[in-house]
Amino acid sequence: MVSCRKDSPSANPPVEKLLQKVYKDGVLYLDIFYDDKYTIHRIDYYRNGEKFRQSNISLNESGRVKEVVSNFDHYTAIRALTYDGERKVLDETTSDFDDGRSSYFKRIWKYPAKNVIEDHVYFTEDSEDASYVYTFMFTETGNLERKEQKVASLPIQDSYEIYQYDTGLSYEHMIESNIPGYFESPVSKNQPLNAKVYKKSGELVSEIRYRNTYDKDGYLEVSLQQSDEWQEEYRFRYSLKDSKNN
Repeated sequence: MVSCRKDSPSANPPVEKLLQKVYKDGVLYLDIFYDDKYTIHRIDYYRNGEKFRQSNISLNESGRVKEVVSNFDHYTAIRALTYDGERKVLDETTSDFDDGRSSYFKRIWKYPAKNVIEDHVYFTEDSEDASYVYTFMFTETGNLERKEQKVASLPIQDSYEIYQYDTGLSYEHMIESNIPGYFESPVSKNQPLNAKVYKKSGELVSEIRYRNTYDKDGYLEVSLQQSDEWQEEYRFRYSLKDSKNN
């Protein structure tokens, strides 16, 4: 699969733009709000055109995400992040429901080798063993090359993914660069062209193909994501960095 583009994209587009809105299949999907320093402080999420989540983002003194408060229809989730230097090491989410119930979820992040990140997922606070372990392996250029999944209770579901990339910036990286530490899993610098999921045995399970179109300034304009079973189209709207923002 090759990308289609109006002009050849650059890994560093020449005009600085802020991603403001993402549309999925023609309907608003993400609405992004910036402060006067061009840092993202709020993201609104939409499903079928209806807003279902609002996330307000607070930064620590180092400019990385300290807390994310997400308001849903029937509950509020508070996500707290802890760092060791520049590295995220703990990601805890507590959810309080309108009916009085609560839940807890945490991720412990480890860095066993250069360009390798491990994400250990726990569904209770006192769990000694992770329910899932995801291992992310990056290239020197900052792209995720391979992702491995281990499922403690069902090893038969163990799998791995491999990726190929276009040269343009991914929209997730554009968001992450404005709120470092926010994403629940590492994101790649460049927009994917292809993602394949394999069983542990090496059998191909699924494949996603990306057809990417870029605007005249080299920014991602449309990403058409296709598998054998489904297709989704994402469109992106930007503003110039020196213009008035949300």
